[in-house]
Amino acid sequence: MQKEINIREIKDNFVKMISNDWALLTAGTKDDFNTMTVSWGGIGELWGKDVCFVFVRPQRYTYEFMEKNDYFSLSFF
Repeated sequence: MQKEINIREIKDNFVKMISNDWALLTAGTKDDFNTMTVSWGGIGELWGKDVCFVFVRPQRYTYEFMEKNDYFSLSFF
C-alpha cells in the first residue's frame, strides 16, 4: 500500500537518509516500471513549492521511465 508523505513532515535527517541509508527510486506505470537505488538528491522549496530531486544518469535503465512519466517515488527503509 502506498502512502504519500508531505516532505514537511519528514522528521529524520534527509541528508543521512539518502546518502548513508540510501533509497529506492521507482518510476513508470503499474504495468511497466523500474526500481533502482539512489544516494544523491535532496528536498527543499523552490518558488513556493515543496520539491524533491534526485540525480539519475541517462545510461541507467530507470532514466527512460522517468523521462516518459510525470511522477516517481522514493522509498526509505
